[in-house]
Amino acid sequence: FTGGQAVLPPSGHRTVPSQDDVIAFYKTHERISWSLTEILDIHWSEIDLDAITPADAYVAESVMLIEGNSPDYVANLIEYFQADQDVCDFVMMWAIEEWKHYYALRDYVTKLQTALVARSEKLVHSPDDAARIAEIRAAVDRALTDDITAVRDNSSANWGIPLHYTPQQVVANTTFQEFVTAEFYRHHARNTKEPVLAKIETLLAKDETRHEMFYEQKLQDCLAAEPETLPSVIEALKEFGMPGAQLLDDYDRRRAAMEQAAFPTLADKKGAFVRIFGKMERIVGHDNAMRVFTEGNYLSDGQDDPSRKKMRPEMITRMLTRKLV
Repeated sequence: FTGGQAVLPPSGHRTVPSQDDVIAFYKTHERISWSLTEILDIHWSEIDLDAITPADAYVAESVMLIEGNSPDYVANLIEYFQADQDVCDFVMMWAIEEWKHYYALRDYVTKLQTALVARSEKLVHSPDDAARIAEIRAAVDRALTDDITAVRDNSSANWGIPLHYTPQQVVANTTFQEFVTAEFYRHHARNTKEPVLAKIETLLAKDETRHEMFYEQKLQDCLAAEPETLPSVIEALKEFGMPGAQLLDDYDRRRAAMEQAAFPTLADKKGAFVRIFGKMERIVGHDNAMRVFTEGNYLSDGQDDPSRKKMRPEMITRMLTRKLV
């Protein structure tokens, strides 16, 4: 959809200046920032293994792997927006929050896998079993390090901001990446019965919501200043997809598991679509939102896959208007 665009020089990678928005975000960051130390201090034995499901464990690992690529996300945004001081200032704050997300999830996945092995070996939290549990945790940590390394290698080869994207297009796609991420965390936190995981994901969802609200305001400001750029934003949104598609070799399976875990019923799935359509509609208008979802690659996670069907207008209308009991 956007491949024919000319590449802008770095000096053209600017949005509408808004230092007040950056300061407002920082004040909120200071006021509601949660303690990573408190999460790290939770002992592995406090995880409720009777409440965790295999699906919970799998999706927690999946989102941890995607969050683990935060250095590349940050580096790409800083490089792209190097001429835009306000965006770079925001990205620096955004980066520390995303770093916390990765560390909280990695710590949880490490403790969970340690706890599962400890239970299978009938180990308990005691001095007698401490050495063996330390061995288990070290092995788990080494395996997760290898997995993260593979993700970052894939990122170097496959992921990055398209060089021809305009600032408006970058902000638009980032807005929806943050929105989808917040939606997952919020709804999986409500569905999982494991209280530690629910606590972590609730905290992460609140952060991601603030992120997408900042980006949405930035996009609205850009479109208000240059309304003629709206058609190019619509074309970029047709290419929208989550970064995991380019980072994880088994992403289709992991994506299906994440969607099922967060939105297990047909009504849940309908609600999720209604919310993302509402977000799109608020930014680009109803008719343009319909174009994005019917002409774009929404069902194939941004990939140009002829084997995947497009969404039909009548299907979208039914989803937006029908009530499911």
